[in-house]
Amino acid sequence: MVNRNPADLPMRVKLPEPGISGNRIEELLAKRRSVRRYAERDLSETVISRFLWAAQGISSKEGLRTSPSAGALYPLEIHAVIGEGNGFEPGIYRYIAEEHTLTQEIPGDLRERLSRAALSQPMVRQAPVSLIISAVYPRITSKYGKRGIRYADMEAGHAAQNVYLLGVELGIGTCAVGAFDDEEVKKVLKLPANEEPLYILPLGYI
Repeated sequence: MVNRNPADLPMRVKLPEPGISGNRIEELLAKRRSVRRYAERDLSETVISRFLWAAQGISSKEGLRTSPSAGALYPLEIHAVIGEGNGFEPGIYRYIAEEHTLTQEIPGDLRERLSRAALSQPMVRQAPVSLIISAVYPRITSKYGKRGIRYADMEAGHAAQNVYLLGVELGIGTCAVGAFDDEEVKKVLKLPANEEPLYILPLGYI
């Protein structure tokens, strides 16, 4: 057994404790968890609006958004799968960030079909609303080549974390779902060939 001289060990620096108490953003980060069970309670139009804005909303006069995007090219699209209630006609909607509006693309409550496409995960079926983050890769690969795919995937992570943190603030849980059949999700949402689903984020009160 070799006794190492303490001088040979990597130096460790004890960091100051994070300022969780009294610092709102750090409180939200500390409480962030994936939640898979939701109360039987609708989400209001205002609440849905806030989540959509958190994910991809316009946050400046110059058109910049709440999530960073390489080259400000914004390859992401946000879809909302809305069930009965919730202040909207049930259906699948596309978020138009520039106008902060929702456009219904498919009518009807399609949560069951989306759940089946997501390997029958019950939280996708039970959540009153699910957000789907997708990417139109050509918007960004036209400038950055194959590297643009990585940049778009990174951007999706930024948007999803925004949704998580707003959920903590509002008492609404979510879980980032990546386990799904890509082609089946595309069929449910009737996505064009150049648009790929990346995340499903079911939303519901805890």
